[in-house]
Amino acid sequence: MITSAPDDGIPKQYLDAASPAELERYVLTPAVAAWPLEHWVQLRVLAVGRMQSSALSRETRLRWGHLALSAISGMARNQTPQETMANSARARAYMILEFGVSDCDAARDLPALCSEILRNLGVSLEAAERLAEDWRSTPRERMLRLRRIKNMLTPLLPLHALLKEGDPVFQEARAWMKLIPHLP
Repeated sequence: MITSAPDDGIPKQYLDAASPAELERYVLTPAVAAWPLEHWVQLRVLAVGRMQSSALSRETRLRWGHLALSAISGMARNQTPQETMANSARARAYMILEFGVSDCDAARDLPALCSEILRNLGVSLEAAERLAEDWRSTPRERMLRLRRIKNMLTPLLPLHALLKEGDPVFQEARAWMKLIPHLP
């Protein structure tokens, strides 16, 4: 039984639960479809915190990680695709570092993560390098675009050692990562 109306935020019994099971089911109900951004942010913060809790089992932490990704998807209608990608990349990079690469878990599929980031950059590497040369004197909108690129790429930095030589997606991601220090 839900103890509060959907527009009151996440019901307290779900916020206090150590297990994500009931909250996972609740997030799949129509009640959350109309949630404002603040509720999705609340869920993301809760889920990321629990995903990072070493007091919980590996399986439970992974489930919280998937809930964090659900919250990030819920936030998407209020963000640019690049903001959503950056949020997702941070959560997924943490999951990969903490729980390992997996081709059975889409959240921990490193080649897929790199491909998704590269697809969302919206500009060629050469164009981004040109834009980055004088970013301090560029219009605000262009500066924000470069910042979003940096926000999407930065989660890959701790994964650098996992980006195997020879894989074209990993090679392209490595090339882009060299640009990070030159971005705002």
